[in-house]
Amino acid sequence: MEAYITSHNAQKIINRNNFKNIQLSGEVYKHKLHIFSKNEENSLLAIQELFKNPEKYFKEIYNPMIVFDSKKYIYKEQQPAYHTSKDCPRLHSDFTNFELPQEIIERGDAEIERFRTWFIENRYLLERPDAFVMRLELAFKIKYNPKAISYENSGFSDFKNYSLEQLEKEIDSLIKEAGRYFYASGKNTSILRIFGKYSACAFSETSLYNNNTGYSDHEVKIFLKDYHMKFKVPLKKLLIEYYRVKLNPTLEFAETFMDALGFRKCGACKKRELEASVNLFLNTFSLEKRNEFIDLPF
Repeated sequence: MEAYITSHNAQKIINRNNFKNIQLSGEVYKHKLHIFSKNEENSLLAIQELFKNPEKYFKEIYNPMIVFDSKKYIYKEQQPAYHTSKDCPRLHSDFTNFELPQEIIERGDAEIERFRTWFIENRYLLERPDAFVMRLELAFKIKYNPKAISYENSGFSDFKNYSLEQLEKEIDSLIKEAGRYFYASGKNTSILRIFGKYSACAFSETSLYNNNTGYSDHEVKIFLKDYHMKFKVPLKKLLIEYYRVKLNPTLEFAETFMDALGFRKCGACKKRELEASVNLFLNTFSLEKRNEFIDLPF
């Protein structure tokens, strides 16, 4: 049987791995790109492998998820779910969690559980924020405005309705824009020639290695962070969506892979399968036998 996963869980699989020591061959796009580091290229090639050849990805690349309660959220982390029907409403629904207030976390496990229980029982009051906050303050003696964290499952990214041709157009446009930015000024060229591929180093606390740009580490890092978020992050998102649309548009995998990797079957899918099995069983009886079965005292 085939299994389907939400876009959020697909992203979890992708983010689960460190691709630094993985060597994969191929191209990240239809023509050579010079914007990414080797590690970034490996990660994109591995994502291609996930969509193109899931068996190889799961055997050679993927590190199974170990789920634990971080005690940071109202709803505890769970093993990711898979679905056996493309029509399962949970496959396309978004999920919202809420951060626990720091004051509650500092009070310890018992208070965390008490707060979680209270929050779930009173969640309906979120439609009336003033009433919710007032009741919460009375119960826990803290001021807290719930910070919602939404996980969108309706599409793999912001480009969920794009065709392959539209994605290529967006990718090509962004690549050209990045090329123009490279030559937009002497400063841009000086910094990007040395650090463009390694822009992620701007997010490290360590000093820049071999900074011969003529600009301070601080100035270079500010520039690189802006460049990274303006060009490389959206380009990666576009490429991942491009791979999905091209190679596995429905995020479909073999159910046996999902079981072996510690994914759990969606509860709604389980219920639907059980109901289908019962209906099939009942339909094998004659009308008389079926009535006898239904009249049994259980």
